[in-house]
Amino acid sequence: MENIGGYLKEDEVLIILCPEVRRLYIFQGRKAPVNKKFISSRVAGQLQRERVKNAGMQHKIVAVDQDDEPDEFIVNLELRDIKTEAQRQEEKKKQAEEEAKKFEALMKQPDVVREQQAPSESSTVKASSNLAKFMEKAGSAMASFGPVTNVGVGVPAAAGMSEKDKQEILDAVLKEKLPESMNNVTREHLILNESLYVNVKKMGKVFDQDVEIESWEEFNAPLKDGFMIIDNRKIRLLIKNKKIKAVEILKPVPVEKPVVPPTGPGQVP
Repeated sequence: MENIGGYLKEDEVLIILCPEVRRLYIFQGRKAPVNKKFISSRVAGQLQRERVKNAGMQHKIVAVDQDDEPDEFIVNLELRDIKTEAQRQEEKKKQAEEEAKKFEALMKQPDVVREQQAPSESSTVKASSNLAKFMEKAGSAMASFGPVTNVGVGVPAAAGMSEKDKQEILDAVLKEKLPESMNNVTREHLILNESLYVNVKKMGKVFDQDVEIESWEEFNAPLKDGFMIIDNRKIRLLIKNKKIKAVEILKPVPVEKPVVPPTGPGQVP
């Protein structure tokens, strides 16, 4: 296990076998692609079955996220450069205390109210004219999730999102599990940077075994212009820095009703 810390990179996903403690660790870097994470879980499951079959040893699979490593992972792999759970908790506590002090100091500052002048008649007419032009453009724009992309007066054009930013937001959405209160829904689609993402399942070979690989890919087929009504769906938004970064479309999962056997004369249901 010496020098293994050098392989734990932010864009990598590693499967680490520790037979001494019966563990299969899946290390997931903070910037690792989603596809690698899906494939690693499949491969780890296959390795787990192979170890039971060939060595008679049952290994527990433990997923490890970078910056959130459990203590057993740090101890078993002798990772001296990674902070323990207690150390990370202490850092968070100190940061919270510093933020509280800044907020308290800010609240003690006196409020300064500047005298505002009433707008002149000419500026009011000009603002009304600009607003009318912008509303005319907004009315003719396509319906979409997110802000109107046509450039109006005083409204900057939407900046494009890099592939790296897309991947980071996609990872953040897929990493976040749905709440237990929403156990009857599943992710159907994602909307990111004005693009629709769909769940794609493919078959691949891993150690000569057919494995189903799941990934989220951008839907490249043309969408029909106009309004789209989505029935019987739930919407969840990812908001960061007061902006909508992603939209999840959640589809209800059909609940199978238990089959009640027919009752006849003399039978108790």
